[in-house]
This record gives sequence, C-alpha cells and structure tokens, in this order.
Amino acid sequence: MKNTTRSIIAFIAKSLAMTLPVMIPALIYYFVADPFKTVKNYDPYFADPKTTPVRLGVNKGMVSVRNHTSRQAEGIQYNAFIFGSSVSCYYDADEWATYLGEDAIPYHFDSSSESLMSMADKVCYLDRQGTEIRYALIVLDPLVISADDSDKVPFINPPDLYIGINYLAKWLHWHYIFFTASTNVDYLKTWIPWKLTGEKRVYGNNTIFEEQPIEYNTITNQENMPMWDSIIANNPEQFYSIYPLIPSPDSITACPVSIDSQRTEALQTIASIFAKHHTDYQIIIGPKRSKHYLNPVDYETLTSIFGSSRVHDYSRELAPDLESDTLMYDNTHYRPAYASRLMKKCYTNYLKNQNFFGV
Repeated sequence: MKNTTRSIIAFIAKSLAMTLPVMIPALIYYFVADPFKTVKNYDPYFADPKTTPVRLGVNKGMVSVRNHTSRQAEGIQYNAFIFGSSVSCYYDADEWATYLGEDAIPYHFDSSSESLMSMADKVCYLDRQGTEIRYALIVLDPLVISADDSDKVPFINPPDLYIGINYLAKWLHWHYIFFTASTNVDYLKTWIPWKLTGEKRVYGNNTIFEEQPIEYNTITNQENMPMWDSIIANNPEQFYSIYPLIPSPDSITACPVSIDSQRTEALQTIASIFAKHHTDYQIIIGPKRSKHYLNPVDYETLTSIFGSSRVHDYSRELAPDLESDTLMYDNTHYRPAYASRLMKKCYTNYLKNQNFFGV
C-alpha cells in the first residue's frame, strides 16, 4: 500500500514537472493577452467598426452583465430590461421605452444563443442584486425556445450571474473553456498573425473575428449595424450576394414541442420574480424565415404561466413577412425595422385588450 501511494505521488510530481514549463507561459499569455476579454474589464467591449474594422469576437452574455455593473457603478439605476438571444438585439431599447412609463430606464440584457434557463439566471441575478424590474420585454422565437445552455465560447454563461460555491465552480469552468480555446493551435494560427499585423488573415478553421460591423451603445447595451443597413437600403443585391439567404419555404411547419420540465421551471421562475416586482411585461414570439411556428402545446404552456394577454405569438400569422429578403440580415436575424413593427403590434394589441382605448 505504501509503495502504491509513493508511486502515485511520484507520478503526480513527475507530471507536474513535465507540464509546468509549458503551462506557466500559456497561463501568462492567457491572463496578460486576454484574447477573449474575459480576464479584465473593458469599456467598451466592442471596438468601433469604423476605426477598427478587424475585431475579435466576444461573449455577449458577459458583455451584458459586466457593462450593466459598470453603468450601475456610475449611478444609472435601470428598471426596464429586454431579455432574449441575438434575435432580440435589434429591438431598440430607447424605442421600446416609448411604450412604457416616463420613468423607464431601459437596458438590453441579452446573450447570444440565450436559453430559457440562462434567461431565468439573468432575471434571478437582477432580483438578487436588488435591481427593480419595473418593465420587461422577452423576445423569443420557436427555435430560441428549444435552445439548450452551451459551453461554447460565444454562448457560455458568465460566472458573474452566480454566487457562493456555484460561482466558484462556474468561474473555474469559464476560464477552463476560454483558456483551452485560446491555446488551441488552430486558434493561435490566426490570432498570432492578427496580433502582429492587425490584419485579418485566417489560417485555421477557428473563426475568431467579429464579422458584423456592430456599433455599440454602452448606456443601453444596444447593438446596431447602420453600415449594413445603408448597403441594404442602397444596394440590396450587393449585400445579399455577399451574405446570401436561404429561400423561404412555401409551407409553414409547426416546431416539435420544446418546453419540457426544465424549461417550464425556468419560465415559472421568471414569472414568480416578475410577480414579486409587479413587472409590466410582454412576451413576443417572432416569426422565422424558415417558417417554423410555435407548437400550440408550447403556446398553451406559456399562456398558462404568464397569461394570454401578455404572450404575443406572431410565429405563424406573420411567417410570410420574412419572405422579404430586405427585412433580414441573415437567415436568423431580422432587422430593426421589422422588430419595430412587432413591438408596435404587441403594445397596440395589449392596450386594446386592456380597454385603454375604450374599445
């Protein structure tokens, strides 16, 4: 037994002696170069595309949380939040505020590939911080509802959302994911030439650059792409030859039932916190260019939790709208003009249902 123990200790010591010479420089590179902007805080996280056309991609969920913390430290007391995946990005927070009370101070609290579970984590985070949630808009679509939590670099939840032992576990896992990704040879083959030249030279299969020319508002955490909007307005053929869209199918198809027990629990958590804060909230389920609409069973689940007056499902009724190429940036994301149309429809219908127009 003693010999076995000595052998194990000797093996661990030898392994550490062999790996430390490699690990120490790699850790120094990770914490000093901070390639994914995960170690230090940045303000802003998104570089201006006009002055920095070649930019590395960042995790939007991290940006949403850390930018919110920075703005709160400056004294901004947000009380109105848009929750959603990247599909929600082009719902303009300031425009949304015009449908709310004059006291609304809006913030876009989104993540890339947001799941219902990670959305619930964000709502819990705000509640735990003592933040007032007076108004909320949840932006979904039939496929977003089916999304799972992800450990991939663009999508993993930041550890900032959690507390206690859970925070420590999430923090270690978070940095393991980003350290592993940033020391991947395929990543370094593109990152090193960019660091040396500032130019986009893709030598590996790992896409590390932010392709979209995002202009970023640090006050509302809002993304806009006026450069792309200008090209679409003036020369749509040029834009869609570079970023082609899939044809919109002729038929409209129901998605499979997606809201299982885990997603139901997440939705109930959100609803209970909204009830606690007396939140004035709306839920928009937008259409897809693929013409997949929300399964009626999922609609029933949503309305049973939130009430039918607050759930606005446009996924089937308005699916033909997105046959129009110029409403889309790509096959998933519709543009601000269409998001504006859905917001107007949602709030007009809600006010009518509440008899605020005397109807």
